[in-house]
Amino acid sequence: MRLEQRTGRTLRTRAEIQAYVREVAAHRAADRPSVRRWLQVKKFTLIALLAFSFMQYYMLDVLLEITSMHSTVFFVPARAPVLLKSAIHALG
Repeated sequence: MRLEQRTGRTLRTRAEIQAYVREVAAHRAADRPSVRRWLQVKKFTLIALLAFSFMQYYMLDVLLEITSMHSTVFFVPARAPVLLKSAIHALG
């Protein structure tokens, strides 16, 4: 596609082309609303990924601490089960 069709101007001389290039170079991409919106999305995504990675690191650290704990075994004395006889069996 020709430059004139893209710009919507008639560029006949070298000076007109240079003036157009200077004009385009003066505009920053960050000034466009769609670019600003995508920059905000990018920042939000990076912050969310940072928070998620911190949570994963914390959970991994906690699980590692739990697995490295020494176990303690407790023996709880238990009595022999007492059999309760009903009154019907005692009379019979």
